[in-house]
Amino acid sequence: MAEKEPSTQEAILLATIDCINENGIEHLTTRMIAEKAGANIASINYYFRTKEVLVNQALEITIKHMLEDVNETIDNKNLEFRNILKDVIYYMISGASINMGITAAHLYRLVIEKDYDSISAKSFLTAFNSLLERAVVNFPNHDKDQLRKILASIFSSMMFMMLSPFFFQLKEEKELSEESFHQEMAEHYTKLFYAMI
Repeated sequence: MAEKEPSTQEAILLATIDCINENGIEHLTTRMIAEKAGANIASINYYFRTKEVLVNQALEITIKHMLEDVNETIDNKNLEFRNILKDVIYYMISGASINMGITAAHLYRLVIEKDYDSISAKSFLTAFNSLLERAVVNFPNHDKDQLRKILASIFSSMMFMMLSPFFFQLKEEKELSEESFHQEMAEHYTKLFYAMI
């Protein structure tokens, strides 16, 4: 059975995601999107009115997709906290290395534009707070504010690595996308959390 062709609107959204991932949000143009989608600029204006609306919709789709596994893991009552933390970190690092441009776009709004009301910021914070609540339940003798500081330290470090993966030259570019590196870093950050508590 043949796959259904995406509508023009869907093709434009998919092209926007691809263009952000390949070229970065700061270099994104409507002409670039139109060419990638096989559409014209008028259709972008027709379906989305502005480039900002289009980009917001693309980022909303990708953040939901990026955090799907993260949220499912946090909500899994059958997992020990150590495994939850390691899996959450793994999913974030793995997703960031596969989709560097999209990840940078989400973090760009948060870090550079200080847009704490963006869908990206709200989604990251919701996942963080859910993880914090799981930590509070698993470590009832620890102060919640202390647990928040420890998790925030780890996530700040991890998010910087996601934003600038080559800065500390942890691995060569080709190795950053390897499964073993993602597992290694997830284990490293998990051990760091337990060392800090």
